[in-house]
Amino acid sequence: MSQRFIVVGGGMIGLAAALGLRQQGHRVVLLERGPQPSYGDETELRVSAIAHHSRDLLQQLGVWERLPNARLGPYQAMEVWDHDSFGRIQFGAHEVNQTDLGAIVENKVIEAELWLAAAEAGVDLQADTEVLKHSIADDQVSVTTAATTYTADYLIAADGVRSPLRQAAGLPMTFWDYEQQGCVAVVKCSAPHGGCARQVFLPSGPVAWLPLGDSHHVSLVWSADTAIAEELKGLSADAFSKRLQAVSDGALGTLELASERAYFPLRMQYTRSWLTQRMLLLGDAAHSIHPLAGQGANLGFGDVQALLKLTNNDFGHTELRNWERERKVAAVQMITAMESFKRGFAGSNPLLKLVRGIGLKLANDVAPLKRSLIKSALG
Repeated sequence: MSQRFIVVGGGMIGLAAALGLRQQGHRVVLLERGPQPSYGDETELRVSAIAHHSRDLLQQLGVWERLPNARLGPYQAMEVWDHDSFGRIQFGAHEVNQTDLGAIVENKVIEAELWLAAAEAGVDLQADTEVLKHSIADDQVSVTTAATTYTADYLIAADGVRSPLRQAAGLPMTFWDYEQQGCVAVVKCSAPHGGCARQVFLPSGPVAWLPLGDSHHVSLVWSADTAIAEELKGLSADAFSKRLQAVSDGALGTLELASERAYFPLRMQYTRSWLTQRMLLLGDAAHSIHPLAGQGANLGFGDVQALLKLTNNDFGHTELRNWERERKVAAVQMITAMESFKRGFAGSNPLLKLVRGIGLKLANDVAPLKRSLIKSALG
């Protein structure tokens, strides 16, 4: 039976949910407080590592094939090492009979193509539209903007990590500050990246170089303790490039900044209730994690996939509770894994570095363990 949905938030997760619901025959309104997403010739700073299950969803929605090949950075290998240590692991897609491990894609590119596909499918898209108030009852929801009031059967909050809808509903949260900042930028490398995603763990946090469509450009994600991040902010572009060069172990040749840098605080957030009467939380509104493994978007796309499985048939509160339970388990597992990685690779204690080195060497040398890690990376 067709239902009416209001989706608040025009990021990747909100748009994917809106498009999927509309393709199932539901009536959908999407409200986005910012402008319609678009992108130009310059590479966007925010990217996501799209795992296989997320790509499957985008293919199912008819969006993956719309993404320009030049803006896709498929990666066939990964290399992870501990700075100033023998610990290192390398693996390739061929080891599990795959052509790639995933693809690095700019968030804005995915959002822009999702928006166009949603418009073609008949989603009522409202850009530059802020929610002034909302109400949730047992039988319907309503959302008021400056222009009108919308009513529907369900309200989906996909309005980001600061989610005004979540805050207005007073939903309890668990969170902690990583006391780190993430720095993102586009970096030009003299050696081709070869379709390999690379990450080094420093005592102050991980640095990742993610392959873009151009073989000599990578997306940088540098997570650093706040004091180090503030120091990095004060560096000139040339000094920053030299600092980056020093931690890269020469893996990509000579490095130089090819964009501005952007910084953002890192913290874990987990909303304890994702379903309250007829309002559901998706993506960053429900959970946000450390970017060290690039799994935030994939976790959100997983929320959408699971939701679309149940909305494809008649559903009610019981089915939505089951969805919430299933996705909470996935989120907690990912949060736990990211926290273990972060804590396990933090600091420069010689004993800890030795243990990390042995662990990485074992993972690299023991075939069954290595295959298991690769399958985890595939998503």
